[in-house]
Amino acid sequence: MSTIRLARAFSVIGLALLFTGCAGLPEAYPPPANPFLAGASPLASTTLAQPTKVGLVWLAPAGPAIPSQASQQNLVNKLKARFAAGKRLEIVGATMIAAPQGDMLAEVRKASASFNVNQVLVIMPTGTEVISPVWLHYGRDGRAVGTRTDSYVTVSLVGLDLNSGKSLYSVVANGEARLLATDYEDARPFFPRISPGRTSAFIYPDRATFPPGEVHAVALEQAVNGVIYELDRALGS
Repeated sequence: MSTIRLARAFSVIGLALLFTGCAGLPEAYPPPANPFLAGASPLASTTLAQPTKVGLVWLAPAGPAIPSQASQQNLVNKLKARFAAGKRLEIVGATMIAAPQGDMLAEVRKASASFNVNQVLVIMPTGTEVISPVWLHYGRDGRAVGTRTDSYVTVSLVGLDLNSGKSLYSVVANGEARLLATDYEDARPFFPRISPGRTSAFIYPDRATFPPGEVHAVALEQAVNGVIYELDRALGS
């Protein structure tokens, strides 16, 4: 009986181990792409005036390694809710626009005009991915050919003075997520699983839980959480 229980315990650990030859891929965080980074002091060396009311303008890039606009909008909403009325830093309004190709300052001013503020937080993510073939080990003796998708996202935030166009402060945060998946359409009970960072991956009940591209959304949220942490620290929260 104990042997059966042990076998079941190992099964629940599914997709946890990688073939050693595939474990050493280097990190591939992309460089920040925020157009207002030049001249901005690091947030860690900046004292934020409190309380401060700001707007938030999210510059949404395009590309296969970037999460869907719905995923990006969810994080815009998360930031606005995190720094709501009564906080030391209050985001009074937030909007998401496509990363402009022309006069970026003019586009940001136009997007934030209804917020009636002097400063905005301009946020822009950029991402990349690395896909590798792997052996996936699960249970006691299970093994399958599969793929490992590592998604790397960098989020850069710049505090921008709308009147002067001066970049006041900046913070850059990285996020990573990993997806392990077998090459089989139906490998029940062994399904793919997304995990943040470089932790082991475990099974989840249904393949549909994570639609294609969701690995990028997990990595992006990790990076945004890093931005929130840095803002909280600068505010003494």
